[in-house]
Amino acid sequence: MNLQELITPAAKFIEWTFETVLVPISSPFNLAVIVLIVSGIALWLRRQGKFTAEARQNGGII
Repeated sequence: MNLQELITPAAKFIEWTFETVLVPISSPFNLAVIVLIVSGIALWLRRQGKFTAEARQNGGII
């Protein structure tokens, strides 16, 4: 028994895992991450606008 006979089944299992588990969920996961980032940026910009307006009104640092 050589090392190749031990590594090949482990490599086949890892390859199977990528093909059956990770590839099908990659598209919805990527979409979810993109939506989360875009909504976070929109929220941040909206709150920043409110903070800037408040600072201008109160004479604070803009």
